[in-house]
Amino acid sequence: MELLVIIVILALAVGAVFYFRNYSKNPFDVNQDGKVNMDDAKVATEKVAESVVQAADVNKDGKVDVADVKEVATKTKEKVKKVATKATTTAKSTVDKVKTAAKKPAAKKPTKTA
Repeated sequence: MELLVIIVILALAVGAVFYFRNYSKNPFDVNQDGKVNMDDAKVATEKVAESVVQAADVNKDGKVDVADVKEVATKTKEKVKKVATKATTTAKSTVDKVKTAAKKPAAKKPTKTA
């Protein structure tokens, strides 16, 4: 779910920046009518919403719904499982190395003769 929220926010930001940089001399005159007003806000909102829907439609079925959330959750669960497995393997390996090192006798210190 958090991944979906991040995707939506990122799409909003990227869409707004792209649109404002590429379609207007005055970045806020979105509809190119020479004025900045509520009509510009409406057009910008529609474009950003369109970008959000495209980014959030993970399964590309043309709509954002529970199926998209489930797909994101499944992929996230798989990634978390992989990371947890790798962390467990690394931890076990480290514990084994420590146990092996603990079994070795300590090196004797050279004695000084006076």
